[in-house]
Amino acid sequence: MDVQPLPPELVRAALDAVDPYEPGRPIEAVRLETGIEEVIKLASNEGPFAPFPAAQQAIADAAAGQRLYPDPGCWALRDAIERHTLVPADQVLPGNGVDSLIKLICLATIDPGDQVVMGWPSFISWRQGALMMGGEPVLVPLAPDGAYDLEALLAAIGPRTKLVVIVSPNNPTGAAVESDALVGFLDRLPPHVLPVLDEAYFEYLPEGGHNGAELVRDGRSLAVTRTFSKIFGLAGVRVGYLMAHRELLAALAKVRNVFDVNGLAQAAATATLREVDVHLAERVAITASERGRVDAALRAIGLAPMPSTANFLLVDLGTPARAGACFEALLARGVIVRPARGFGAPAAIRATIGWPHENDRFVQTLTEVMTELPPPAHD
Repeated sequence: MDVQPLPPELVRAALDAVDPYEPGRPIEAVRLETGIEEVIKLASNEGPFAPFPAAQQAIADAAAGQRLYPDPGCWALRDAIERHTLVPADQVLPGNGVDSLIKLICLATIDPGDQVVMGWPSFISWRQGALMMGGEPVLVPLAPDGAYDLEALLAAIGPRTKLVVIVSPNNPTGAAVESDALVGFLDRLPPHVLPVLDEAYFEYLPEGGHNGAELVRDGRSLAVTRTFSKIFGLAGVRVGYLMAHRELLAALAKVRNVFDVNGLAQAAATATLREVDVHLAERVAITASERGRVDAALRAIGLAPMPSTANFLLVDLGTPARAGACFEALLARGVIVRPARGFGAPAAIRATIGWPHENDRFVQTLTEVMTELPPPAHD
């Protein structure tokens, strides 16, 4: 029996403009494809660190209670985030990772024809969120160092602009905006625009960097997103959080899933925040040291990574063809990196900073691959 086709008018026309998010390749799939046992994944910026010991214990302790729905208000986690950030718990909304929060913000704010102003190349989910709602993403070129160009963002704002997004440190470039410049930018925004600061890589910022929690505490009309998926090692359980004005959280409550954050994620994230002072500084230091070492090694073979304050490096290879060939060649050798075309940088690859032995293998393998690639002029 032939399957009856789905009437095309059932699917919203706005989705025609949306390209599905392309996740990083999983280790097991590459292991099966290549036959290589020791596959390393430096593609998705999870980082090399396991969950904090307290988080691992919390997951084990909570496992037996998972027959029950989780707390829909996530109040234990909200209280822990308040203690960590000093933002009142009723101005905090945990979510199923930052991606979930991005979709909630767009669902609650974007009408067809509204504009979302953002830098580009940058995190694709903000662009997707605008398009899903029939909005228009206004993509503004980055500053030369790879950070958001705040003056260019201001110039791009118009009467239909609803959101202006600042991803800092920016993914995929790794550069961050300056704290004083960010405050000045917020002071100059027109009142009809909601600024959103995506701080997914906040913990990697050097001392003196911007702090969205402080801005929210100061009473600014600002939304700030953060995640437990990176330096805290909880990417697998999916949990992030939003800090914002109470009125925005009330609107998001109308569109969010009731049980958005599962019980294991709530337990793990809450426990994580009890051990921040014990483990975080060491992880930041290891990442910064290894990032500097990989950066120097790549420059030694003639490449020029973008300056990064996060846990990854973006390497421009000159042309989309060379970047694609490099990704495939690394993959065939059991090294998974991320082609950056979906983020708006088709001529580049992005590599997460891993453990020293993983970073050494990435550099060594990339050095071999570079000898096989055609020069950029051949594209």
